[in-house]
Amino acid sequence: MPVRVSTDRIHPAERHAFWTEAICRSFSHVETRPLGSAHVSGRFEFVAFGAAKLVRFDSSPQCYTRDARLVSRDGTDDFMFDFQRRGHSSLAQGRNEGTMAPGFGMLYDARRPFEDRLYGPDQRSEVLVVTVPAPALLRAVPDAERLCARPIPLSSTLSRAVAAFIRSAIDATDLPAGKGEAEIVAYLGALVGIANGTGHALSRSSLFALLEAYLKANIAAIRPPGTIAAEFGISERTLHRVFADRDTSFERHVLKLRIELFRKLLGSGSVQGASIAELGMRCGFADAAHATRSFKAAFGMTPREFRSSISEFPREPNL
Repeated sequence: MPVRVSTDRIHPAERHAFWTEAICRSFSHVETRPLGSAHVSGRFEFVAFGAAKLVRFDSSPQCYTRDARLVSRDGTDDFMFDFQRRGHSSLAQGRNEGTMAPGFGMLYDARRPFEDRLYGPDQRSEVLVVTVPAPALLRAVPDAERLCARPIPLSSTLSRAVAAFIRSAIDATDLPAGKGEAEIVAYLGALVGIANGTGHALSRSSLFALLEAYLKANIAAIRPPGTIAAEFGISERTLHRVFADRDTSFERHVLKLRIELFRKLLGSGSVQGASIAELGMRCGFADAAHATRSFKAAFGMTPREFRSSISEFPREPNL
């Protein structure tokens, strides 16, 4: 289960100490300092995959410092990677210094001193943070230290899929089946490898979760498998084998994801007034008839019957 921390209910005079302690206790030993005169405000959620941690971090403008004293005392043996989602960050480590806007990422080495400033025109900055063991990342990317504190564009389809996977893993009540520390290291190594011009070298088993994250994010308009494969840097044959390894096919898996989303929307109170056709279109079905046929084939009842009898609804589609 994700761990969630927020300063919302903490007295403003006590927030700075609370915030620093929560960060140190949860995922990184740092010192914090507010930037500007506003009271400290922030929240984060994190989930652990073995020794790897995924964090969604949102704060008022602050400076996060890990100096030589903390490095010596703490003995952390990790690399960290930030995905900038809102606001800006300026990170300095050694002789390197980089500034990130949304759509960029940056690697840094928690074994060495660094300073990270988070700020933004709206007085908020949000990042996704991935922490992985240094030995594991260095096996995947031997020259990782050279790439620290250098902005990396995350515009590729695979990079966006990694970010989507991290967001969904933090939000999930249960960790994705079969995923763990090695998988997270592989994804981070892929991002750094792409930025370094060496490609991602991901296995078929690792690609499945990223392809699924991509499909969920684009469920209303899935492009042909050949186009998707090219954007992930693999052959179309390899893409189909990724799904065959799971005893399914690309087409069947897309249908499963659409039906699952359709089921979720049908049971959501926030869209009770939406028509079957409208909800079906959001899920990528051609029309209401197509959505209804697919739903009934999976669950043995029509979408309208489900809406009137949610308590009797089966947990999993019959696909």
